[in-house]
Amino acid sequence: MKRSLTPELLVLTVLSALSHFWRLFQPNAVVFDEVYFKEFAGHYLAHTFYVDVHPPLANLFYAAVARIAGVSPETLLGASPVPVLRVLPAVCGTLMIPLGYIILRRLGATRRVATLGGIALLCENALLVDSRVSLVEPLLICAGLVAVAVYLGARAASGSRRWALLAVAGLFAGIDLSLKWTGASALGMILALWAFDAWRARPLSPRALSEVGVLVAIPIAVYVATFAIHFALLSHIGVGQSAMPPVFHRTLIGDPTYDSTVHISLFAKIRDVHAVMSRGNFGLRFTTHPAASRWYTWPIMKHPFAFWENETVGAGQKQIVVLLGNPVLWWGALIGVIGAAVWLLRRVPASAAHRFGVAFLLGGFAINFVPFIFIRRLMYLYHYLFALVFAVLLAVYWLGTLAGWNERDEGLFAFDSRRSARLYWGVVALVIVSFLYFLPLSYGFVISDRAFDARMWILHPHL
Repeated sequence: MKRSLTPELLVLTVLSALSHFWRLFQPNAVVFDEVYFKEFAGHYLAHTFYVDVHPPLANLFYAAVARIAGVSPETLLGASPVPVLRVLPAVCGTLMIPLGYIILRRLGATRRVATLGGIALLCENALLVDSRVSLVEPLLICAGLVAVAVYLGARAASGSRRWALLAVAGLFAGIDLSLKWTGASALGMILALWAFDAWRARPLSPRALSEVGVLVAIPIAVYVATFAIHFALLSHIGVGQSAMPPVFHRTLIGDPTYDSTVHISLFAKIRDVHAVMSRGNFGLRFTTHPAASRWYTWPIMKHPFAFWENETVGAGQKQIVVLLGNPVLWWGALIGVIGAAVWLLRRVPASAAHRFGVAFLLGGFAINFVPFIFIRRLMYLYHYLFALVFAVLLAVYWLGTLAGWNERDEGLFAFDSRRSARLYWGVVALVIVSFLYFLPLSYGFVISDRAFDARMWILHPHL
């Protein structure tokens, strides 16, 4: 049995925490869409109704952080920044690195390959930037990775431990769905893998049917419970209630038509708010933004854009936070996705475990990427990040298989030859150097205009 807790996993986790929490409250300003999440959190603490185009769990989480930190609803609803909310996405960002390592190990990767995967995620600039700001994506990616990692663990378990892990996987899949509808991808991956295992073990057993029942019922329960809490907290009139039907207005304290005897069922409220959410998402099809990205521009990182810029710095200088990924990883991962797909189609001889690992990660990429081809609403570079995580893990796993690093797990950095070792450390060095080169734009350091232009030699951010 493979050890779950290894020295390299601890080191990766510590480095991840340092990179995510260092200078976390800088800039002390409202960065990008933080304005919406702090406002939504404020509505919960003030108990005033609001409407959003996404499920409410991320906003509820940020409201909980604000309550624990003692932030008043007036501050949240005002213009002042609330950087303490960034603690939650920073925790989620920290966990992405060890979760990537664990997923690779559970797919049969050796420690050296899993470590390379952890280093790659640790050195991905766009993931770092996105998970140091109060947004929904860091929570979405983290919950999805937990759900997948736990389900992979459940496949190797039996008895009560298996049932417990299935329940936890269902819980986090439900959390993912309740953060954003695109979070359904985690549940989709789990159910696809369950179907594959059930097909291999046919005929279908009553236990298998019970398991899929758990994997479906728990996410639905989490989703419904999220909205139950949402409606319970938003008891007074606020903003956006005009989009709701008249009967709903009668349930809001402060509305001229308020009637304490009116009771609408939870499912009726969920139905009505989903109609509003759907209309809101449909309306985004007709909005434009220079930083928006079409699905086919994501893999090449065509549209990085500025999250924040300090316009008071001296002449000839820039202080800016740019959502810009590590080009070595983005473009390398794209090559890995294409290469791995061809490798599978050509049925290149390899162990069944390695073929399964490549196929699973390729499926993870596809289920987090392909649906966006058919979405017509406004989308940005950060919508690709969950797919990117699986693309990076896939590229590392596939490269490790081709290079022989996925064979014989006798030592962390024991290689068959010097050439193999040089290739491994060459990849590590290339990833780290590229990460450090673009780091000033990830943390918002003051740099010269010339240094900024040197880092945008192909792609220019939308400001």
